[in-house]
Amino acid sequence: MTFKRITTTLLCAVIACFALSTAADAQQGMTYDEYKIKMAEYDKRTSEARLALAECKKMGETVGTEITALEKDVAAVNEEIYEVLGTDQSSIDGFLAELDRIEARLMGLLNLSDEALFDKRDEVNSMEDRSEKMKKDILANLPDAQTKFRNIDQLLERINARMPRKRVKPYTVARGDNLWNIAKKPSIYNDAYLWPRIYMENRGKIKNPDLIYPSWVLNMPFGVDLNQHLVTSGQHLSTIADAVYKDPTKWHRIFRANQSQILDANLIFPAQVLDIPAN
Repeated sequence: MTFKRITTTLLCAVIACFALSTAADAQQGMTYDEYKIKMAEYDKRTSEARLALAECKKMGETVGTEITALEKDVAAVNEEIYEVLGTDQSSIDGFLAELDRIEARLMGLLNLSDEALFDKRDEVNSMEDRSEKMKKDILANLPDAQTKFRNIDQLLERINARMPRKRVKPYTVARGDNLWNIAKKPSIYNDAYLWPRIYMENRGKIKNPDLIYPSWVLNMPFGVDLNQHLVTSGQHLSTIADAVYKDPTKWHRIFRANQSQILDANLIFPAQVLDIPAN
């Protein structure tokens, strides 16, 4: 329908041009014989234009048929791909959409200051873990997915290069505070068993961990340096090795690197900061 409208419009334009030209020629005092010759030329040109437009229409219809056939071939190939992957277009769209969300969020995090970025380290780690998990999905082999994974890896590399590894915040001791209660605060560690970390960081001021005083300003350490790990409640060397190496059997590497503070491989404590040898 659109092609017919375009053809009609073009023909009307051609005829209008001819009519205007004829009127102009008439105004120039053309003889009747000259007028007939001109009209014959215009008729010939109009006929040629109609033939050209008909040929264009025929070519357009041929191209349209070829496009339809190509779309059917593409659909057939997609069906074969879906069968091999054991999925469908909806699942693929959902998989790629999740990668888009991760990529968009990481791009947003790059705009944060280093201090604000540090506060988002758990979110960054979560997205990195999710990306690595998605790479094991068979849909990760799709070309579009591969492109998105490369973009995500590059964004994570840039974020991790900027991410401060350790940060210290001041905390003013209030009446009734003790190290256990401070460590338990959601704004600090949300884990009372990490109180020794506060003590270790403030040994210059705290002589007895049971005695702290109102108005004291203590340093609250967050994070650890590169190639270090902060032990939390319930962890042991094999679970740490699984977290950092993806292999719990490599716990002995961590043990050997920290023999100065680990006397028994079965006994590690919350708030210990362990050195992690490169894998």
